[in-house]
Amino acid sequence: MITLKYILLVILVTPISILINLSVWSSYTMDFLLSLVEDPHPTYNFIVVGAGSAGSVVAGRLAEAGQSVLLIEAGGASPNLIHIPAFCASGQMSGVDWQYKTTQQKGATLNTGGVSNWPRGRVLGGSSMLNYMIYMRGHRDDYNEWKEYGVKGWDYKDVLPYFKKSEGYVGELETEDVEYHGRDGPLKVSPKSFSDPVVDVFLKAGQQMGYKLGDMNGDGQNGSFSYTPASLNNGERTGTFRAFAEKQVGQNLRVLTQAHVTKLILEKDKVKGVQVRRFGKEEIIYTSGEVILSAGSIGTPQILMLSGIGDRTELENLGIRTVLHSPQVGKNLQDHLMASYPFHSPSHLNLDVLAGAKPKNVLDYMSGVGPLTSLGGCGGNAFIHTSVNKEKRPDIQLHFISFTIHSDEGVLLRHVMGTQDQHYDWFARQTPGATIVPTLNRPKSRGYVKLSSKDPLQYPIIEPNYLTEEEDVEALAAGLEFAREMLRTPAFKEINATPYDPFPPCSDKFEFESRDYFKCFARYWTSTIYHPVGTAAMGTVLDSRLRLKGMKNLRVADGSVMPKIVGGNTNAPIIMIGERAADFIIQDWNIRSTAKVHKEAAARTEL
Repeated sequence: MITLKYILLVILVTPISILINLSVWSSYTMDFLLSLVEDPHPTYNFIVVGAGSAGSVVAGRLAEAGQSVLLIEAGGASPNLIHIPAFCASGQMSGVDWQYKTTQQKGATLNTGGVSNWPRGRVLGGSSMLNYMIYMRGHRDDYNEWKEYGVKGWDYKDVLPYFKKSEGYVGELETEDVEYHGRDGPLKVSPKSFSDPVVDVFLKAGQQMGYKLGDMNGDGQNGSFSYTPASLNNGERTGTFRAFAEKQVGQNLRVLTQAHVTKLILEKDKVKGVQVRRFGKEEIIYTSGEVILSAGSIGTPQILMLSGIGDRTELENLGIRTVLHSPQVGKNLQDHLMASYPFHSPSHLNLDVLAGAKPKNVLDYMSGVGPLTSLGGCGGNAFIHTSVNKEKRPDIQLHFISFTIHSDEGVLLRHVMGTQDQHYDWFARQTPGATIVPTLNRPKSRGYVKLSSKDPLQYPIIEPNYLTEEEDVEALAAGLEFAREMLRTPAFKEINATPYDPFPPCSDKFEFESRDYFKCFARYWTSTIYHPVGTAAMGTVLDSRLRLKGMKNLRVADGSVMPKIVGGNTNAPIIMIGERAADFIIQDWNIRSTAKVHKEAAARTEL
């Protein structure tokens, strides 16, 4: 049935989507016209492929150090609307999204028919322009553990200074958390954004279950509840390009947009440059230093394999000459998987899906406050220990969102998630509420990315192998049990929160909210939380300084370098990887920063 709310939502959401795509088309047209009068490319000191979460950091830092840098991006400038935090879902399935899809899974994400949408940013700023702006680093032992994979120099004590270097924390800090945070970095981080009243209920319930409120990036890593820390600047999404690279454009940094890198230019065991397809033409661009691949956990292995770097048999089957047999390229794919525990809660405590239509909220946003600064409704977070956890690190992260996928009456969210009609109908029969989202911190299941064709414009095969390890199913089921117990706390009882009705495909077979019911429910109502990593990992494909083993002048800096996924949202760790990559390059090439040269010159002048 079409309601007034549905009509209003269509009126609100449709123009947003249209305007985002119009901005993309406008950017493409402008970039094409500018390409007609552009200067030819010189030989650059460094070429960075991908202007995303790590690539923008690398390019900005190298340019800051006085190097000539070319930053290549397949997309264009970011539309203004995707800088509004509350509109984060609208960027997905638009022109700023690569719109990847996985293969069909037999035992996971069944609400979508087993196929997951994998949004990845095709825009300056990359996926930092599509994500939910959650600033989370993971547990200290996630990094300490990497040494078990032959990776040196990536312990927590080694990476913490780089987290702090990039971070411009703007909130108050408890004494025990000061050592974990930086104040002067270009990426502004707030301890919270706008949150709906039901988030306070979630936090109170966490305390009633024995958890403290704490800094999940600081002293609360071993288990705590918190408002969601956010990478926002005065209530606006910044994105890594604006934060790290934009100020260097026109100085030492040149940005090439609408440019698709199709392969690396190799001379024996050395990388000399890249081949780029742009506006129907191909061009080779050279570097006197290195190429840094920051194309993400899908794009980076694809470029490597198209260049003849990968598993020999797989490459030869596609007619690609093997330059370097590196069989782990594209393997070791890992992703955080989330399950949903929707429940009924009073509507006045939940997300107002019509907030963007109210003039007061628009005016508030211009002052950096109000509902439009919400992280897409994800106002609360927690690290918890479930009944099946066997180690001291929390095995589940809880994202708390103050809506369900039916809150917008099917206008946007169900399409972004890809939920099929017969399963969405179960949601539609119930009153919109809020959702506790248990997320698997360290999945055991491993997948892969491999080429579908030697045509660089054909998307690769993405096989995540979700929930192929029973331990993953058990952990998510235990996370759903934790959510069930949260609803039994005084805090949630006080607002009369109740679980959604039994889901027939599972309740027809198992007792409602039993362990077996939740295992079944997890297989249906799981989805990606957009954190693919590991497909060009240190220890196998790369050395510990992010250099490709067996190839000179080639480095990787993005989520693909992680040998094992960290227990938390991956954007902040990927930014940290970008910071480390830039430092490695500066050290390995004996680069003195421009600022240091000027300082030394000034000192000599004074003498």
